Amino acid sequence: MRISVLLAPVVSALLAAACADDPSSPTPDPVPPATKAVYILNEGQYGDPAGARLSLYDVDRDTLYADVYESANGGAHLGSLGDDIVVRGDRAYVVMSGSHDLKIIGTGDHRLLQSAAYPGTDPHDVVISADGTRMYLTMLFSDSVLSIDPATLAVRRGIRVGPNPQGMAIAGLRLFVCNSGFGSSRTVSVINIENEELLKTIELSDGPTGVAFAPDGSVWVTCTGNAYLGVPSTGRVFVIDGSTLTVKDSVVFPDQLFGPIALGEDGYAYVLGVTPGSYYGGPVHRISMSTRQVTMNHVPGTYYALASEPGTANLYLADAKNFTGAGEIRILTPAGTVHRTFSAQRGPGKFAFTY
Repeated sequence: MRISVLLAPVVSALLAAACADDPSSPTPDPVPPATKAVYILNEGQYGDPAGARLSLYDVDRDTLYADVYESANGGAHLGSLGDDIVVRGDRAYVVMSGSHDLKIIGTGDHRLLQSAAYPGTDPHDVVISADGTRMYLTMLFSDSVLSIDPATLAVRRGIRVGPNPQGMAIAGLRLFVCNSGFGSSRTVSVINIENEELLKTIELSDGPTGVAFAPDGSVWVTCTGNAYLGVPSTGRVFVIDGSTLTVKDSVVFPDQLFGPIALGEDGYAYVLGVTPGSYYGGPVHRISMSTRQVTMNHVPGTYYALASEPGTANLYLADAKNFTGAGEIRILTPAGTVHRTFSAQRGPGKFAFTY
C-alpha cells in the first residue's frame, strides 16, 4: 500500500472503490523451477484478506505464472496488501501491511518456510543486510523500524525514526530510512546497525520515499514534494555522500514525484512522476548519474512501480490500472524499445530478481 502525499487525502474513498480478487478460485498448477526469475508482488484490494498475490516471470522460458504461492501451498493465500519483497539466496521475504505479517518462501518450489505476524505494526518495507544477520521492517504508522532476528523472525527491538517511514536501504553498517510523512516530513534517518542507534538525521525536502545506492557509494533519495502546502513543493532527487552523510547534489523537478527510484547499470537513475488525475503514479523520468541531466517523460504513461534488471539494465514497469482490474507489466530495453508486455494481477507494486 504505497500512500504518497497525492493519495493520502482521498485514500479511504479510492481504496474502497477497488475490486477484490476471488479467494475461492481453483488452486493453480505448480510452477516449474526457474534459473532466472522475476517476482512481481501484487498488492491486491485494500481490506481483502486474500488480496496479495505473487506472480513470477520466467525469463528463459519467456513465461508468466500467476498465483505461484497458492500453487505451492495448497491454495493458501499470502495475505492482505503485499507491500514489499526481497530475495536473498534461495529465499524470498514478502511483507503484507494489511495482514501485518512477513512470509518467507523458498525460491525453488515457493513453499512457505517461515512466517511471523506483527500485530498493529503496518509493516511496509523490508531490508536485509548483505551477510543475512540483520533484518528491518518499517512500521508505517508508528514512526519506527523493527529490528528482526532473521533466524527466528522475533522482534529484537524497535528503533524510533521519523513520520511514516517507507523506503530503506543498507550500505555497510548503515541503515538509511526515508521518513515520508506522506509529504509532510523532510528527513532521512541513518542508523548504525552495529548498535542500532541513530547516527544522524539528514534534512532534505518534502516526502523522502525511495532510496538506492550507486556504485560510487553515494545514496540517491527521491522526495515526492507536497501539492497540498500553501506554497506547493515539487519533487527532488538528492545525492548523499555515503561516507560523510552530507548532501552532494540535488535535482529539482517541475512537478511532484511518485516515490520509487531505480539505478540502472546503464548509468541512469529512473523515477516516476505523477499523471494528472491519477493517484497511482505517472511517467518515467530519467536522470544521467554523471551529468544530472534530466529527460522528462522518458517513458510516457502512468506507472506505479519500476525496477532495473541486473546485467541488462532493462527497465521493468508496472501499471496498476487504477486498481480497477488486472495490471500490466512492460519491459523496456535501455534504448527504450518495448521488449515485452504482459498482464499482471491486481495492483502490481514491487519487483524482485533472483539473479
